[in-house]
Amino acid sequence: MKPIFYNLLLGILFASIIVLFDFVFRNRMNQKKRFIIKCLLAGIFGTVIILSTMRMNPPVYATIQEDVIVFQPYERVKLSNIESIKYFEDTKIELVSNGFRWGNDDYFSGDANIRFLNADGTEKESVYKCKAYLNGHANDYILIKQKNSTQSYVFNFDDKKETKKFYDRINQLYNDQ
Repeated sequence: MKPIFYNLLLGILFASIIVLFDFVFRNRMNQKKRFIIKCLLAGIFGTVIILSTMRMNPPVYATIQEDVIVFQPYERVKLSNIESIKYFEDTKIELVSNGFRWGNDDYFSGDANIRFLNADGTEKESVYKCKAYLNGHANDYILIKQKNSTQSYVFNFDDKKETKKFYDRINQLYNDQ
């Protein structure tokens, strides 16, 4: 079975322990001690659930299938619907999350406003309300803007070589149309 399933089972186990603990020790322990132990058990339960949900949202890596760039099963961009493709090499970004997101220091996934910056801090370009799938280990980014839409995608891979290779591939397919 998958580790996510094990974590959820562990969470259910902790919730059951909290309920049983309260039932068994209701009359045997003073209220203050019972409250402290229940808080500790609830904290462990919450931590297990949070870690489980974080694993349920793995990093998104773009792929190419026929003439479509696929980010997630429901997020697809046809090459014929692309207005422009840009590659930003060794670029700093300022990211402001905009709505629902998943992220930590290593990965960001969600809606965002992004400013691409030069080394001196001046702005190269900014993108408002884009879908961002960013790995924190690389400073190279691909920006795809769609025709007749305000939707844009900013993404990268774990390292510079993978990002550049993917950019060259989609740029070639885009220019061959």
